[in-house]
Amino acid sequence: MADKVEDVLSEVEGIKEKKTDHKHLTHESLVLLITTDRLHKLENDSRKELSELRDRQKKVTFLHKLTKTLHASTSAKGELDHSKLPADQLAELKEMMKEAKELGVELSEDKLKYNNEERERLIENIRMTIEDLNVQNEMQLQMVTRLTNERYESYQMARSILKPLHDDKMNKARAMTLR
Repeated sequence: MADKVEDVLSEVEGIKEKKTDHKHLTHESLVLLITTDRLHKLENDSRKELSELRDRQKKVTFLHKLTKTLHASTSAKGELDHSKLPADQLAELKEMMKEAKELGVELSEDKLKYNNEERERLIENIRMTIEDLNVQNEMQLQMVTRLTNERYESYQMARSILKPLHDDKMNKARAMTLR
């Protein structure tokens, strides 16, 4: 059986390379051609979706890091004052704020002092952006799950088509040897 699959797969690869007329293919070759194309498309779609999901999750991780940094810098009164930070830390914080703004957080990049109420609003803006990104992640994860299920179903369908064809050939071969 494995030899036959290899023969048919090599035939399919030859067909793809030569752009041969599909009218002269065996049923097995056609099934494998269609199935392999479908499986490759689903695999590529899954990889693309997973890549986008990973990128978005990196954004969420960054926003969590920013939130931790802001919490660590908060005074006992709930105020946030970055004006007294060393130049290198201040530059890093400004860069983080700029990146957060690019990710959709509503904030003022240049503001260095926040009272308790302003700091709470800033943290809430970051949380809302994180929540939005997480909702998108969940939807995309559902898409990846659907694509994975589709790949499995396509594979099972191909097996269910090829098995009767193989069994029929085996029965005919047995019948020929008995004559």
